[in-house]
Amino acid sequence: MTTVPATGKTNAVPVYVAQPLGKGPFPAVLLLHGCDGFNGFGAVAADRLAAHGYVAVALDSLGVLDPFAGCVDNDDGSLNEAADARVTLDWMRAQPYVAGDRLAVMGFSMGGTAVLNLIDPPKPGPAPPGLRAAIAFYPLCDGHDGSVSVPLRIFDGDADEITPAAPCAAMVKAGKAAGKPLDITVYPGATHAFQVPGPDDRTFFGQPIRFDAAATADSAQQVAAFLAESLK
Repeated sequence: MTTVPATGKTNAVPVYVAQPLGKGPFPAVLLLHGCDGFNGFGAVAADRLAAHGYVAVALDSLGVLDPFAGCVDNDDGSLNEAADARVTLDWMRAQPYVAGDRLAVMGFSMGGTAVLNLIDPPKPGPAPPGLRAAIAFYPLCDGHDGSVSVPLRIFDGDADEITPAAPCAAMVKAGKAAGKPLDITVYPGATHAFQVPGPDDRTFFGQPIRFDAAATADSAQQVAAFLAESLK
């Protein structure tokens, strides 16, 4: 763990950094957590990316706040996390072991929505410098029209009742019609948080969530190929 320093407009951001062996510079991926905050899932995801040759930075946008503070108002949480992501990407570009022109961002749930706020904001603008690819797992797509500034891949489940897939599918359709580089994979029977291991009787916001091994394996394979192609 280390800390991205505060700026005149932002607070300091705690981050977990996983690096490949060697001096680099390496392509890098920023990981954005859900409204439950930074946890072991983010650290494991970062370690796995590092094992495949990427610097992986998992931010802790909630810091000392209640781990579920972002769940109360997901809109505020995702906007705050997107702002933290911009500052963290700036910091990543300044690190000697990071190839600052080969960056990607990947988010889960609230973090997936933060990805959309980063690359498809209400007021269109350029992507953060060096950002080449974006990945969002089960984001909230309402209010976004697919006018993405970098290529985007979305992974969702058709049994997700927390952040339903339909608005994301509509967003992707609109974006593609406008010539934007985005796509979505919707897994039959998959719920929210489908790639997080755990017992099958779990619920989140009163809705069931289940681990789906097939969807997890397929999305991991697609993510690996997308990152390799985008950050080569």
